[in-house]
Amino acid sequence: MHGKPWKSGHAAIVVLLALLAAGPGVADWKIYVAPDLGISGAMTDTDGAVSAPPGFPLSGEDDDGSPLLALAVGLEVPMDELFPREWLMGARLPKWPVRFEVEGAGLREYEFRTAGGGPDVLFTTLTTESLFVNTWVDIPMTSAYQPIQFLLGLGRQPRVRQVLDPMSLYLGIGIGVGFSDFDGTSNAIDATDGVIDFAWNTGMGLNYQLTDRVALSGGYRYVGLGPQSITLTGPVNGGDDVEFDTHIHEFRFQVRVRVYEFLSPWR
Repeated sequence: MHGKPWKSGHAAIVVLLALLAAGPGVADWKIYVAPDLGISGAMTDTDGAVSAPPGFPLSGEDDDGSPLLALAVGLEVPMDELFPREWLMGARLPKWPVRFEVEGAGLREYEFRTAGGGPDVLFTTLTTESLFVNTWVDIPMTSAYQPIQFLLGLGRQPRVRQVLDPMSLYLGIGIGVGFSDFDGTSNAIDATDGVIDFAWNTGMGLNYQLTDRVALSGGYRYVGLGPQSITLTGPVNGGDDVEFDTHIHEFRFQVRVRVYEFLSPWR
């Protein structure tokens, strides 16, 4: 029984070493998988009230943190290969990688405190998952550094270019769906509900190309869930609603592995 996890761990190490040692790719379009690990911080603004006598407001701001896990599967395409070249009518696009991916993220769990009337306090646990379709652009650091070289007259600087060559800046945006579960309670109120709604995210950060097939990245991500309303239950309210306006800020670390490559269909 104890040998199976040990053997599985050895197999995972062998697979990872094989990926790290893989030779350079020859194709233009690349499929990748990318697991994420990060720290997620949420800030919420609560607005509501209990109308049943004696009546009291439910409002305030609070924040909390949580770990998160995510997994993305995507397609990487050079910018100048996004369209057939005859469509560009002679325009020249850079070869910057553009990535299109489907990303699922979860493990986020936050606890919020909302002040009520008198001594009553609503404690709410929010768990949220997200499913996004994202688009990212990777800008090589050598390209980002070129204007600085030109303006300062620094020349070619081959050693600086050698250091910057495996690095790139990434930025992008995505839209999708957020799945939120609220579980709130106080002395007189319950607030338990599930909400499925539009969500979006945007971010930026730094990539480092470890090998031709493996890249590391770290950066910031903002996730917008939008205002979400849930219905209160309990002995002292008549089905009132309370609104949570939650903003999520995350710092993520990612390992991106290319698993398949193929030639551009435009050729």
